[in-house]
Amino acid sequence: MKALSAKKITMITIGVIWSLYQIFTVLYPHIVHVTAHRAIHLGFALVMVWLINNKAVKNKWIDGALTVLLIGLSIFVTYYMLDNAVRFEVRPYGYTTMDGIVAILGLLIVLEATRRVVGLSMVIVVAVFFAYGVWGDIIPGKLGHRGNSFIEFADKMMYSIDGIYGSTLGIFATLIFVYLLFGGFLLVLGGGEFFTKLAYALVGPARGGAAKVAVLASAFFGSISGSAISNVVTTGTVTIPMMKRIGFKPEFAAAVEAVASTGGQILPPVMGATAFVMANIMGVTYFDVVVAAALPAIFYFAAILFMVDFEAAKMGIKGIPRSELPRLRDVLKEGWHFLIPFAVLIYLLLIARWEAQTAGIYAVFSMIIVQLIRKPKLESLKKIINGLDEGARSAVVVAIPCAIVGIIIGTVTSTGLGLSFTSIVRSLAGESIFILLVLMMIASLILGMGVPTTAAYVMLAVLMVPTLIDLGVVPMAAHMFAFYFGILSVVTPPVALAAYTAASIAQSNPDMTGFRAFFLALSGFIIPYVFVYQPGLMLMGTWQEIAVAVLSTTIGIISLSGVVQNYFFGQINIVIRLLLAAGVLTLIFPEYWMIGAVIIAAICAMQFIKYRRNRNLAAAG
Repeated sequence: MKALSAKKITMITIGVIWSLYQIFTVLYPHIVHVTAHRAIHLGFALVMVWLINNKAVKNKWIDGALTVLLIGLSIFVTYYMLDNAVRFEVRPYGYTTMDGIVAILGLLIVLEATRRVVGLSMVIVVAVFFAYGVWGDIIPGKLGHRGNSFIEFADKMMYSIDGIYGSTLGIFATLIFVYLLFGGFLLVLGGGEFFTKLAYALVGPARGGAAKVAVLASAFFGSISGSAISNVVTTGTVTIPMMKRIGFKPEFAAAVEAVASTGGQILPPVMGATAFVMANIMGVTYFDVVVAAALPAIFYFAAILFMVDFEAAKMGIKGIPRSELPRLRDVLKEGWHFLIPFAVLIYLLLIARWEAQTAGIYAVFSMIIVQLIRKPKLESLKKIINGLDEGARSAVVVAIPCAIVGIIIGTVTSTGLGLSFTSIVRSLAGESIFILLVLMMIASLILGMGVPTTAAYVMLAVLMVPTLIDLGVVPMAAHMFAFYFGILSVVTPPVALAAYTAASIAQSNPDMTGFRAFFLALSGFIIPYVFVYQPGLMLMGTWQEIAVAVLSTTIGIISLSGVVQNYFFGQINIVIRLLLAAGVLTLIFPEYWMIGAVIIAAICAMQFIKYRRNRNLAAAG
């Protein structure tokens, strides 16, 4: 067996220690001071960033020296925060010259980590917000404010509760890490392979089965991983070649994988990371978010399955031969134990109503116990170490955005930008909720370009969601609207990162793949409007309201699939497509949904009669 390098051993050691520290602090939450706890987490994340992404230039000696320097500076900033955590809390604005130096150093380090983990786009967004916080006094009109000195604002962003060590990083340190650890263990122990096989066994034989497998497998995996791009890379390497092999075009195969992987973040019970942030911002339980998200997520994936089915019918693509598929009985016999942690998680979260972080840790414990029972102790020990390491590695790409987004939140709250922006948007939209929703959708897609879902959602939650709530939108619907469009930015051109990643696997044209993914994800664009106007889709309201929302959405996603795929019991002409599209739009509004239902029912009857006639003629001929 190949010996591990010193760097690899160091990375694994740090990852394992970080994960063990998280488990300890969940079980004993009051031992570490709040600010110190956040500082420790960010310190671990920074050190991991420098070790994982250590190629800043093309000279290995310079890279090595720079890595050592950055690790040393990160440890120094972390120690400084630990040493002064209580002072910053008791005297939040009594900053010294040394505080200012460390603040600037800390901000630069986190910005560089952001560049390496997320990319330059996020750095530019944060830099613009920081510049606004400092030089806002030169901006005229409603968006202007009194301004701040550079040092003063750096101190505020570094040390106050509305800064890097603010609530978003706190949510990561308390909650999000636990579920990334859960996902890390599941993947290392073979859970990802089990759920992929389960998807093959369930829908592989169906028409266009390979694409339907991609949808289900990506839904399972994406909910755990919380990252559309990593999901594409993991499941797409298997599903995209399979889709191409049975006849789907490369652009379509890549688009299906990208859209399904993106939707994993809205699928309970895990929902990636942003759901925890939403629950914290709204002041509700994670259980409330899961309940509200359940039906919209099911409809999102149902819509993709219908689009896949219509595409397969249009192209005459059959299912995967049963001889090439695993049997459901064999899959369950081999991997049924991977359902145990989910059963534990769902019971503790939804029935016992435990705190989300404690439920997550005990779900991890259940995986470890099952592993120790089923496999030899030495092999199990290696798997456990790998699971701890994998959880820490996946945490890095979330921890850094959660820290840097604190600057955006701090700028918005300390300068009054939130109120000013809300006032401007309100004046543009007037009293029209629909216009405001469209503006918010556009802003979401722009702000989300190349930006992690959590960061995009937080920006919208502080800038635009309050205005929606002021106009009478149910708070959960307003926040979920922002959540959806923060996610959908990764499949929306011109910066459709998930689609472009899938295109590289499929060897398809990135732009064509991006636009194909956008149209396949249209259900995700329509569903948020539905639950704003019909909260019954989030299981809110009377049973009649819930029934209307479910019925209208069911009709809507099937019809929308027909519009996108140009197939509805056979090929359809432009007039039928336009009528179907009009029917889908009217279904959004509770006062008009019956009109849309009638239009669609008439088209459905006409197309079905045409379909039967054509089939009979084909049989006779």
